[in-house]
Amino acid sequence: MAHFTTAGKRYREGTDFDSFGALDVGVTSPATTVEQTAPASLPDGKASRSFLFWDTGRRVTKKRHVRWTFNHPDQWSTWNAVAWYGTVGGNGRPQPIVSFDAYWVGSGTLDPTPVDGPGSSFVNGPGAGDVAWPFGGNDHQVRTEWGPATVRALDHLRRSLADPDLDFSSLTQLVFGGDDSSVFEENDDGITSGGGITGIESTTAQQLTFGQGGGAVVLAGYVQPVHKPIDIWERLIALLNEPSLGKFIDRGDPSPEDIVRLKLISETLDLVRGERPGGDPFAGLVGAARQMSPAELKSAVTRTQALVRRGEAALKSLQAMAAKQQPR
Repeated sequence: MAHFTTAGKRYREGTDFDSFGALDVGVTSPATTVEQTAPASLPDGKASRSFLFWDTGRRVTKKRHVRWTFNHPDQWSTWNAVAWYGTVGGNGRPQPIVSFDAYWVGSGTLDPTPVDGPGSSFVNGPGAGDVAWPFGGNDHQVRTEWGPATVRALDHLRRSLADPDLDFSSLTQLVFGGDDSSVFEENDDGITSGGGITGIESTTAQQLTFGQGGGAVVLAGYVQPVHKPIDIWERLIALLNEPSLGKFIDRGDPSPEDIVRLKLISETLDLVRGERPGGDPFAGLVGAARQMSPAELKSAVTRTQALVRRGEAALKSLQAMAAKQQPR
């Protein structure tokens, strides 16, 4: 049985709001729908905190009402969603400052700035110290007092050296108290068994533009990259044009699956070079095909045919050269 929960937390402390009304739902069948509308604010001692955004488990939204539709509960085990609450800062008067924060979807806050300085455009003031970004030395703030700004988020962000290099997901201009205009739809499509809950890359534009004097609070969402298997055919074509297989292995740390594929390619190259391979590479290809989907198998047939045609052309060239070199 899949397990879905929600919680309300304080931003950035990460502590729970007991009064939030957390959900704890067992998901046993496809097409299960769960909905929740987060309160616009929650009491916090003598003060209160306003709703900022939902971490739906896969994306960030400033809408308070979220509907999750689970069509594949057999593909995941635990799904946690969090509504985050923060304190309205400042003295109540709008400031020409755009503040940027970063967030790891499904995990928590990120300290490094998400602002891509070289990829953004700012207007500085007349004085030597009137720098729009980083304003006052704070690389999370852009001042728009002297002109408009177009701010681009970094492609990747990392919390620490021990963490993965995250991919950009979204830029969300937050509204204290949330957005009640509509329902945000979330689902579990595209999640594969054993992969866990995966965030979605590039769900919004990667840059925002603010007019002169404009102010905002923006959250840049980042997600952990999903492993994408290598294209064995592109790798094969590249390797057939390289004298050294080691040149490609040294480019990274191959997975066990990659090692099997590279071994097959290595044996093919050995065969072409006249060396005795450790086994029949085409038998290995047939073995791998047993685990291919119909679309992958169809593509494999087409590409194998192309590879065989290239081999036949190479064979004819070799035969022609051999014929010219025969003694007369």
